Amino acid sequence: MDPSVNLRYFSRPEIVLEYARAAVNVGLWNSEALLFEKFVPKTARVLELGCGAGRVAFGMAKLGYEKIAATDFSPAMIETALEINRRERRDIAFSVADATRLSAFPDESFDAAVFAFNGLQMIPRRERRERALREIRRVLKPGGVFIFTGHDRGAPARRAHWEQERARWENRSRDPALDDFGDWNHTTPAGTMFIHSADAAELRAALERAGFDVLFSEMRSRIAPEPEIVRAFSDDTRFWVLRRGNG
Repeated sequence: MDPSVNLRYFSRPEIVLEYARAAVNVGLWNSEALLFEKFVPKTARVLELGCGAGRVAFGMAKLGYEKIAATDFSPAMIETALEINRRERRDIAFSVADATRLSAFPDESFDAAVFAFNGLQMIPRRERRERALREIRRVLKPGGVFIFTGHDRGAPARRAHWEQERARWENRSRDPALDDFGDWNHTTPAGTMFIHSADAAELRAALERAGFDVLFSEMRSRIAPEPEIVRAFSDDTRFWVLRRGNG
């Protein structure tokens, strides 16, 4: 899978506009706010990956978090986030960065990291997703917390689809552009984007290899009820709360 496929998608004007509207109108999910306040102290220095137009960063600022560095690989998203930042008179440090190469940030420089709305699993190729995990661990202080969400192919609502997809892989009728089982190309009116849907066992193994300990994992729908505007913006997803291990 071409690693640039999602950069093209998330640079499209209609997608940037959708995320800008979400930053202003959707804001934090109830589940996000609950977990941030439970696991991330307000004094924490927070790194957000895949921030889009700032939905999570602005939401965290409204909760009282003051030390936020928010990054995205799409210059168009960051340009829009900066416009909202100025309009809202916030002081969030937005910048363009690839989660697989966080060279702008020193080792052990953040207390917490966030990769919301399935962003980690939108990185094509397993080795690149695992490189991002290692980079996130590198910039976290020992004991630092990492919170992310991702599609769970083991969830009951998705099981039938992935059983059919498994059969395609076994009889060699799968999409040849896909690298790993769990990869899929999601088509919208704006184009096609890549998503990898992992199961819990696959993710736990990757997290252990990267040096994280799992503190909490649960589907969004079981954490907190969400308003219709959130459920229309995004379907159910699994939260993971991790701690950087000492190894």
